[in-house]
Formats: sequence, structure tokens, C-alpha cells
Amino acid sequence: MSYSTFNHVKISGFSFILPNNIIYNVEDYMYLFDNNPKKLARGKKVMGYGTRYFSPEDITSVDMCEVAAQDIINSMNIDINTIDGLIFVSQHPDYRAPASANVLHCKLNLPKTCAVFDINQGCTGYIYGLWLASSLIESKACKKILLLVSDHRSDEFRKPYAANTKEMGLLFSSAGSASLLEYSEDVIKSSYLIGSDGKGYEKIISPFGASRLPITKEILDYYITDKYGSKKCIAGDFMDGIAVFDFIIQVVPEHVKQLLEYSKETFDTIDFFALHQANKQIVQSLALELNLPEDKYSTNTFVNYGNTASTSSLSNLVDLLGGGIIHNIKAAIVTYGIGLSWASAIVNLQNTYSSGIKFHNFKPEKTKEELIKYWANKISNSD
Repeated sequence: MSYSTFNHVKISGFSFILPNNIIYNVEDYMYLFDNNPKKLARGKKVMGYGTRYFSPEDITSVDMCEVAAQDIINSMNIDINTIDGLIFVSQHPDYRAPASANVLHCKLNLPKTCAVFDINQGCTGYIYGLWLASSLIESKACKKILLLVSDHRSDEFRKPYAANTKEMGLLFSSAGSASLLEYSEDVIKSSYLIGSDGKGYEKIISPFGASRLPITKEILDYYITDKYGSKKCIAGDFMDGIAVFDFIIQVVPEHVKQLLEYSKETFDTIDFFALHQANKQIVQSLALELNLPEDKYSTNTFVNYGNTASTSSLSNLVDLLGGGIIHNIKAAIVTYGIGLSWASAIVNLQNTYSSGIKFHNFKPEKTKEELIKYWANKISNSD
């Protein structure tokens, strides 16, 4: 496992954006509970099924991160010419190539002296981004980095496959986030611990759509019937829910204790544990294993906003802190999931801007049909 300590990295601000355009409630999926109100009530109580926010069709993770980044730039009055690093973390890039970070560099009009790159990471993505940004800043390779993290589920996610199952469709929401990190002459300590077990990569996976198994008509026409009796296309996401739950309970509590020991912190010195909001049951089970008091963690973020994957731990932190300037909060941010991977950090927030939970009415610059025509024209007229 990778232990790291940084002493001169300040998290100056973060912004968290949810799409306000399309909202689904668990009541819309009564058929998954055999149209039985008692089963639905139990699912809401135990698992935390509630309101979910999906990005509209033709809106991407890049679009959501652009709004989050502009919120930080405008709210904090940032001179964009001082930003010399941009990291984009997502499982859903705009294009296979180039990196979505280059697209965002263009949209935000950042200087040409800015280093930009993507990271493909899921539920642990926010910590991976913080860790890499902190490494670059501590080494003085960069002075000010914009970390943009997002995963999205569009309305198309519900059809024709993934949202037809309890394992996937009732869990996820879309969100975009931006965090600003910069070098600090004053000592601001942060500690990180990262681990992974690639042998479990099949436990949460999107098998189709990349080089190994490109999407073809054969795959799109391949439908199966799952254990709930739901018909779905095989091209959807897959998760072995029981195996993932066992992994989290077996690995994460000890991981958190190791981070506390390494950082010379205790459960008492941490103001809040921002736990990845996988679902209510998992968060409560972790809290029980760690013996956390109720005022040190929360499951409300999952209930109200869903699992936003790579931004989920940040959503929990922002939900707790609300909007405004945060003065002197010590938080443990704990993430776990796809990979399988786990990554956590203890950060000190000093005079840090927080957007709180914000909503945005997204509208695409171009529809999918318009983009197809745009590229058809561009390619046909190329030399």
C-alpha cells in the first residue's frame, strides 16, 4: 500500500454540481419491488433508495465539470493564468482521444503553460486525484491545480439495460465537481493511504465498449433475463453486489485504522468521516465496524442525491459543510470500489471555499445529431 504525507498543499476550494433537469424517485421503480409498498419501504429504510439525478441526454461529465470549475473560478475570483495544472478524473470521457482534460482546457480558456491529463478511475477517483495533484504541488512541479472529477448517468442509462436491476439502477446519480489545490508556504498536513486488488477487477465492470469487446450490433442485440426476471441488454454494467459488500467490510475498516495510525490521528481528532456513499447499508455497516458516533458520519447524502461514483465522497463532505468558507476542519475522506481499489485521506480544511450542493439546468451546445453532421462535414472536407 502507498502511504504519503504532504505538508505544503492547501485545498483552497471545492464545488459540487448536480443536474437539475431530470429527477427520478425510487417510487418510479415499484415494479422492482413486485409492486409491493412494504418491500419498497424496506428498500428505502435499509438501502437508502431515494431521489436520483440523471444528466440530460447529450450532457457529459465534461459539461458538468466545466460548470463546477467556473463556479470555483468566479466565486473565488481566480486568475486563470495562475492555474498550471488540470486533472480530469472520470470513467466517462467525451472522446476515446484526445483526453477530456484537453477539451476542458479549451472550454475554460486556461493558459498554454498548463499541464493537463485524464485519470480513468471510479469510486476512489477523488482521492486518486487529490493524491496526484498534491504530489505535483509538493514537488513544486505545479503551483496551482484544478482537479475536475465527474461521472454521469444520462437518461439513456435507464434504457435499454442497466436501470432494470436493483444492483445498478437505484444507486447512481450524475454529478460534476471541481477542487482547487495550491502550494502553501505554511504547513498544512495531509495524509494518504492507497491500496488495490486487481484480482477483483471483474466484481464491478463495464465489459463492453472499449478495445477488448467493442460495441457491435451482435452485442446490442444480445439480451438476457436477470434473476429478477428483467430483460436487459448484455452491454450494460455489471456488479457482484455480495462480493463487493464483503470486500468493503473485510478491507476498509482496517484500512481506515492504518491511515489513522500512520497520520498519528485518532477517531476523536477527526471532525467528520466522509465515507463514499455506496449505499446506506454499506455506510452504516462501515460506521458500525469503526464504532463511529452518529455525529461523525452521514448516510443522508446517498438517500437524497444517490451514489455519484468518483465524486461521492466529496458530495458527502460538501453536503455536511454546506456553502461558504470553511475554517479549520479536519476530515477523513474514505473511498472504495471498482478495481477493486481503496483510497483515503485525512485533510485539513483552512479557509476553504465550499459551494455546498448546487443544481444546474444543463442544456447541450449541440445535439447528438448536430455533432454527427458537424464531424461528417469536417471529415469530408479534410485534406
